[in-house]
Amino acid sequence: MRRLPILVVLASLTIVPGASAKQSFLIVRDVSVGGFPRDATVGQAVAVFGEPNAGAKPVYDRCTLRWHHLGLTMNTYYSQGALNPCGDSGRHVSTTVTDGRWRTSVGLRIGDPAAKLRRLYPKANYRGRSDWWLILRPFAGVDLPGLSAKLRSGRVISLTVYGPRVAF
Repeated sequence: MRRLPILVVLASLTIVPGASAKQSFLIVRDVSVGGFPRDATVGQAVAVFGEPNAGAKPVYDRCTLRWHHLGLTMNTYYSQGALNPCGDSGRHVSTTVTDGRWRTSVGLRIGDPAAKLRRLYPKANYRGRSDWWLILRPFAGVDLPGLSAKLRSGRVISLTVYGPRVAF
């Protein structure tokens, strides 16, 4: 009989509204950012990162969402009947991170020098204006970035993961 009260207490501890696991700051190739898949929606972003602090004002078919406490900015669009690009059905275009807690799965971090970028991503392409394309994805016969880095004064200042391409 003593087991029943213990089981009830344990069950109530596992169902805590608003509780979330520790936030991941890992970028896995060009596949996910902090556990958010590149082909996901705004609703899925909210499930992973919580409610955004700023943005959420649609401009035509685009929206920019920001999570300042994570150093994360996400651009979205609407498609397939979702009329609000900031709503749950809005589709991921790109996510840029700028906080020093973020790192890629091969170890590149915000703040790292250009030499480390070139060592970890030997096939990276310099695209001018401080942009480096680290991982490429083909789209309609053209290579486009899946993961890119921006440098300033020889150091990584941001990393961007791009969502699936749907049109030019």
